[in-house]
Amino acid sequence: MISLISLNGNTVSVVSLPATSGAFQSVEWNNTTAVANVSSIFTGQVQTQQWPGADMRYGTATLPPMTQAQARPWKAALMQLQGMSNAFQLGDPMGAMPTGTVLGNPLVDNVTTPVGAGSQTFHTKGWAASQINLLLPGDYIQIGFRLHTVLDSVVSDSSGKAPINIWPSLREVPLDGLTVVTHNPVGLFRLANNKVTWSEDVTKLTRLSFQFQEYR
Repeated sequence: MISLISLNGNTVSVVSLPATSGAFQSVEWNNTTAVANVSSIFTGQVQTQQWPGADMRYGTATLPPMTQAQARPWKAALMQLQGMSNAFQLGDPMGAMPTGTVLGNPLVDNVTTPVGAGSQTFHTKGWAASQINLLLPGDYIQIGFRLHTVLDSVVSDSSGKAPINIWPSLREVPLDGLTVVTHNPVGLFRLANNKVTWSEDVTKLTRLSFQFQEYR
């Protein structure tokens, strides 16, 4: 099934993966940050330049061996992606639940301290007041259609507000009042290339994996 969403003023077709998408045999995650290095030939000192917004998440998802009946919906969904054209949503199966306490109903606060696309910190409201460890380093959150990793422990002030340091950086300007999804967060991805491959053998089982990257 395909649904339509609006992203940065563009309409994006999002393909629903089969319900077994949480039962991958393995998911390899790769995180890359664009940093340029220049070394002095005289002193050996290294200067670095990080390119804002060029950080990105990508990986490879592998499904367990499937019967023909189990494999057909996957083949159809991957072909429905039309190579790199369409998008799908995916989360880390090992990070569906936060390890922090998550007290309150966190929302984006982009009025008190507004931030824009490319920022690695954004601000939230709606937490229980004066709490520590609301989220812990390595927890995942979802902002809009994007999947982010929390980098530091989240601590709320007496008004229930808290900044959150994240990776990768924000892709869009976060809308004030938008829900911060802390349980079963997913991101928006596309196939990393235009080829879909699977193998079948004498066991009559299908083995299938696919490479993906963040939808940009």
